[in-house]
Amino acid sequence: MREDLARAREEMASEALARARCLEQIGTKVAHELKNPLTAVKALVQLGVRNPSEAPSHERLQVVEKEVARIQEILAGYLSFTRPLQEVRPERTELRPLVADALLALSARADQASVQLSSQGDATVEADPRRIKEAILNLVANAIEATPPGGEVVVEVRSLGDHAEIAVRDKGRGMPAETVKRLGTPFFSTREEGTGLGVVLARSVVAQHGGSLRYDSEPGRGTTATVTLPARPPSRCRDAARAAR
Repeated sequence: MREDLARAREEMASEALARARCLEQIGTKVAHELKNPLTAVKALVQLGVRNPSEAPSHERLQVVEKEVARIQEILAGYLSFTRPLQEVRPERTELRPLVADALLALSARADQASVQLSSQGDATVEADPRRIKEAILNLVANAIEATPPGGEVVVEVRSLGDHAEIAVRDKGRGMPAETVKRLGTPFFSTREEGTGLGVVLARSVVAQHGGSLRYDSEPGRGTTATVTLPARPPSRCRDAARAAR
């Protein structure tokens, strides 16, 4: 028993150290990524103040709004990723309601992009529902971005004995193998203004639950992001949850 506890502590310490190093690298990237939009916002606001009656002022304000939204996205991704492991609190969780809530939250974005959302299947696992929902939100949001107007994003949940799968499928442009390998790298994104932090967050959340995130994609044939979660999380996750209470 003591050996198991010691091993669990060592694993948590090792994971915390790796996470700290990753956060240090991401923090530097965040500062760099925020510098450009903030500089643009400052310059555009200064121009608007000097010439408030000029016609271009409205267009400049639209650019400002877009840049501020980008800043918010970067900060939201970073802050979500920096939440400590102790905040993972596993409990008996049905996945279908989590998927339904995530799709409802993203329905306006999907409507705006003319993308249909649907889901099927169910499974029950021991997991932190709040964190798993965050991961689903990020994966579905990415799928919406990759899907052309008139397309569909499908989320399928399956129970496979000692584990469950959540597959997010889109019929978008797809990606070559070289791009798939780089997914999950902070600030690597297939979108021009993307940060890549959504995939980083999703992968981190899944890993904290002892699961995995896999991408299958092919140019012109869409992408499937598959989350695999154990029915019960590793003992280190349960130990962390008890320590946090």
